[in-house]
Amino acid sequence: MHMIAAAILLGFAAVGSGVGNGVLFSKFVEGVSRQPEARGTLLGSAMIGLAFVEAFPAIMLALGLILFFT
Repeated sequence: MHMIAAAILLGFAAVGSGVGNGVLFSKFVEGVSRQPEARGTLLGSAMIGLAFVEAFPAIMLALGLILFFT
C-alpha cells in the first residue's frame, strides 16, 4: 500500500508541476506581448514563481520516499 501511495503522490506532483509551469510561462509570454518594456520585471517574477513551482515536486519526492521506506 505504501508503494502505491508513493507512486500516486509522485505522479500527481509531476503533473501539477507541469501544469504550473505551463500556466506560469503562458502568462509570462502574454504579459511580455502586452507590455514588452516590462520584460525584465516579468522575467524576475517568473523565475521566482518557477522556483516555488519546482519546489513542490522536490518536497513530494521526499515525502514519497518516506512513505516508500516506512
